[in-house]
Amino acid sequence: MGDDWPVWLGPTRDGVSRETGWLKDWPDGGPRRLFEKKIGEGYSAVAVQDGRAILFHRVKDEIRIEALDALTGAEVWRHAYPTDYVDRYGYNGGPRCAPVIDRRGDDARVFALGPTGAIRALELASGKLLWSRELESELGLEPNFFGAGAAPLVDRGLLILNLGGTDPGTGVAIALDPATGKTVWKTRTDGGSYAAPQAADVGGVRRIFVFHRGGLSALDPADGSEKWRFPWQSRLYESVNAATPLVIGDMILVSASYGTGSVALRLRKDAYDVVWQDDLRSREKRLDAHWSTPLVLDGHIYGFGGRHEQGSSLRCVELSTGTVKWSWESYLGRGSMIHADGHQIALGERGDLALLRLGPAGHEELRRVRGVLRYPAWTPPVLANGILYLRDESVLIAMDLRSKALGKEIR
Repeated sequence: MGDDWPVWLGPTRDGVSRETGWLKDWPDGGPRRLFEKKIGEGYSAVAVQDGRAILFHRVKDEIRIEALDALTGAEVWRHAYPTDYVDRYGYNGGPRCAPVIDRRGDDARVFALGPTGAIRALELASGKLLWSRELESELGLEPNFFGAGAAPLVDRGLLILNLGGTDPGTGVAIALDPATGKTVWKTRTDGGSYAAPQAADVGGVRRIFVFHRGGLSALDPADGSEKWRFPWQSRLYESVNAATPLVIGDMILVSASYGTGSVALRLRKDAYDVVWQDDLRSREKRLDAHWSTPLVLDGHIYGFGGRHEQGSSLRCVELSTGTVKWSWESYLGRGSMIHADGHQIALGERGDLALLRLGPAGHEELRRVRGVLRYPAWTPPVLANGILYLRDESVLIAMDLRSKALGKEIR
């Protein structure tokens, strides 16, 4: 079974793919490459829908949103606008967060949030600009360390963004009308972050969860009012919250690096109970995810932790108790991974690709393909209709994981 990948972390927004039957017996050189395309700066994962892969990157002094043929990489359309953005540390001037695609009947739209808070809404079919806003300047927001970088969320008729600066009170969670771009509501938060908002039903009501710089807030999607807040922030000024929160049944997991760690909360209608949490004063953490969002599978958390490449590890933590089952310090560094069909596809930050099988008893490495990309390969893999998309700061690669039968069906 194949599936599109239209939003950050896939159709279920948790890094878990519904695809089955894809090729797992990789040759030594890795799966066959459908295409390899030189691209510009940025860290944005592609979004895939209806045979189009949306690439969001920067080439020289332009931010580009491009629709590519998902099988060949050929450009179908392009929308570009000028930029002179430079982040505070000079890492990269390209987009940080993935574009998202929202389909309503026959109408599909692309939403792309750039590092300066510029948001563009485009027709998926044609690339026609529907509306745009310069949110950072409009709202008078301070720039964050690395610009705006939390992927947008489209949920039940709202386009929700997590924006803002580095100091308390400088953040904003804002909901826009996806059709027009007009503001529906906005709520102040304790600074911006790089964690995408999440939405879930809790105790019979819908809630939007925003992991901002100061911690986690539960918002009412009707008006943006804050129902509760759980503080979760590093004691270091130069720090970020970047891993997307995960809702698992009646629990929510948040994790951060910079001496912070993880916390699991049990959700009630407009309240929470702490199930377990790392001690902010202790150097030992169960899991301290830097930017890579963990996977939660069958009651266990599998995630990469560590502020720096040296000393980072892939860990398994029992969700209900916070017990660390095992830790693996591997060549993947602060990697990222997705889950599909009982396996994990992991990308190490130095560009090595791995096919893994993880469980509470330990890890099994089935394949390793060295040097697929170059450092820093910080963008998580995307799996759509049997095609695996990987990128670093200069190249986009599409690998064919389709079985022969699936390939015939798709073509």
